[in-house]
Amino acid sequence: MFSRVLPYTLLGLTPLLLSCGLFGSKTSPCSLMTVADAERALGEPVQDGTPADSTTCIFKARRHEGNAVTVQLDETPGKDRRTWFNKERLRRDSHLIPGLGDGAVRIDSSPTLSRLTFMHKTAFVTVIVSSTQQKQLGESVTQLGRTAAIRYGASLTATLPPSAATIGSPSASSSTPMTGRGAHTETIASPTPVTLTRTRPIPSDIQAGPQQAASFDPTSLIGTWHTHVTQGTTQHDMLLIIQPNLKWSLSSMMQFDGILNAEAGLWSLERANTFKGLGWKGTYRKTTPTSFASTGSVQATWKRLSTDEPPTRIPSELWKFRREATSVPVFQIKTVDPDLVGQWEGSGTYAGGSAAFVWAIKPTAATDLLIVDTLRGTVQTKDGIPQLQPLPKKQQRVSVIAFHDRGFTTTDGKTKLRWTQFPSEQTGDRQL
Repeated sequence: MFSRVLPYTLLGLTPLLLSCGLFGSKTSPCSLMTVADAERALGEPVQDGTPADSTTCIFKARRHEGNAVTVQLDETPGKDRRTWFNKERLRRDSHLIPGLGDGAVRIDSSPTLSRLTFMHKTAFVTVIVSSTQQKQLGESVTQLGRTAAIRYGASLTATLPPSAATIGSPSASSSTPMTGRGAHTETIASPTPVTLTRTRPIPSDIQAGPQQAASFDPTSLIGTWHTHVTQGTTQHDMLLIIQPNLKWSLSSMMQFDGILNAEAGLWSLERANTFKGLGWKGTYRKTTPTSFASTGSVQATWKRLSTDEPPTRIPSELWKFRREATSVPVFQIKTVDPDLVGQWEGSGTYAGGSAAFVWAIKPTAATDLLIVDTLRGTVQTKDGIPQLQPLPKKQQRVSVIAFHDRGFTTTDGKTKLRWTQFPSEQTGDRQL
């Protein structure tokens, strides 16, 4: 579990974006902005854009050089920058801007500085407006971000409000974040992809039966096994499949009920049955009548499922363990985009790890979200004891310490889990 909010400096300019000479660029950042654009944002005469380095161009005001528009362009692919970008989108003070590139976030660091970063394929463009004279810098930097996106060839989708259709028009307004509709996001502690070490101690009232022994036959583990773990108010149903070749896969399913607000390209989900009502948020973009894409807390591509159609990305055994869709009481006025109503299957990332999802969205704003992550590995034997070794070597291996009727018990040295075998007819021949 870890916090999804990471503080940065007052200016919001991380070393990742400002280090000179680290990133190469095929496009000049000065070509994404004009003097007229900068003058509209600052409300005063502006000097020509001056390259600070190969990735940064600055348009300074003529009378107040401290007032400026800065454009940064990073076209070098890099995983670290995507990680930073995703953390920025989950900050408490972030404003997600729908319909701009492949995702955009604005941070109003102070009354005198605002910055917007959008992603286009593997490139990132950041626009910064700094002014002690001008007000409403958030609207100015959003408009400049749209202008830079058009010049760079990034997409502006139909989820933008009609007033934002004319780029550069003084009457064009920025999209309104949902913070005014009760969509404030709490700092959430999000689980990493589930491993066998994330368990609770075995209940003390389990019937006697398991017997420890000096060694076990690893072939006795072949089959399909199930257990469940409760962490706080969240239950994980866990499915372990061990093949005759002693390769295994472990899938864990979490189900969240909540209340959804989704309109104009922005979504927020307030979880039910939590102490403070943990919240998630993001943007969405409709791609076809039967698909859409989401960013933010859950980044995924989604395909509509027809009535009673089972998902293909979730093991059928786990799908049978889901709870029936609940009717969460909605006490506040919520808006749900009619195009999102239905049941959807998706794949993408959650809390930094890959996962599969099923999202049921009702017209009443009640929603159910299933999250399934999977870990794979092999069964190895050490000192006569079978061990489940995950493929990521840094993950903790788990030892089998006892067999019992229709199952076995595992431990990582601190906690234990008791696994029960599925009936043999439910165990299919799966290639891992």
